[in-house]
Amino acid sequence: MQRLKNAAGLTYRQLEQRAAQRGEVLARSTLADVLRRHTLPRDEVLTAFVRACGRPEDEVGEWRAARQRIAAREAAREATDAAEQPSAADARPATGEGPDVPVPDPPGHRPYRKRRALMIAAAALAALLLALGVRLLVGDGGVRPEAAAAATLPTGEVRIRPLRAPDLCLTDGRVQRAHAYHTVAVQRPCTEAVPPHTHLTAAGAGLHRIQWTHPDKGGKGCLVLLREPGVAGLLEPWDDCTAGGPAQVFRIEAVGGRAGSGGAVYRLRLSDGDRCLALGGGGSGVTALARPCTGADDQKFLIGPA
Repeated sequence: MQRLKNAAGLTYRQLEQRAAQRGEVLARSTLADVLRRHTLPRDEVLTAFVRACGRPEDEVGEWRAARQRIAAREAAREATDAAEQPSAADARPATGEGPDVPVPDPPGHRPYRKRRALMIAAAALAALLLALGVRLLVGDGGVRPEAAAAATLPTGEVRIRPLRAPDLCLTDGRVQRAHAYHTVAVQRPCTEAVPPHTHLTAAGAGLHRIQWTHPDKGGKGCLVLLREPGVAGLLEPWDDCTAGGPAQVFRIEAVGGRAGSGGAVYRLRLSDGDRCLALGGGGSGVTALARPCTGADDQKFLIGPA
């Protein structure tokens, strides 16, 4: 929808006025919220928007049909996710605030989930735009070129260790949030952290993805920032290493010289804003979070060969 708006060359106010001329309601605030959050819009909002962009009625019908297909896919996925959630008898009792306790993987669990319904929706809308002949300006997900880190990053398999707890390594763990289990980034003793095997894969313009390979449990996964209520700020491995866009790409910045415990000191900044990877405590099982970059030690990591 954002690309259709760009192609039309209209402001939010102009779109609202054009919809009003047709007797339809397309509030600027509603449209801005839909485009900012990338949620599936209501049918009447989508209809008014496509018409306000000057598209013909047959194309409006195609957009509405595409929306119905996406909504059906999301409903089916939600039903599947609900069926896979643990029962109340299996749920971990609430313990209040404190470090998350990693939950053992159930038999046959695949830790790296497939792309979410949101990404399916985005892909379907992009495909529709192409089919309708709208020119898409596809780039690198909004990532701007940046200079590479001053220190040379190691190649091959690496270990990412919190500066404040160099005996711990960034790895995956199972935690329960919002009555569901999630595989997310946590810290655990380095002797227990492999698998998965950690690699920094180049994403262009001096940027990198944090990729895990787990030969026993479903292949590879790249960390992506989650934004959904209940899990916002956590980082989860997705098996599609491009589906997360800028929220899946890091700018790895050297922030100091060699550390006595080995490895150079870095800050891992998400490329889609001023947020950095942080670990709030020194214990095993603490979840990694994306927080506003401050330069504090909880946002500094040692990165060296595994």
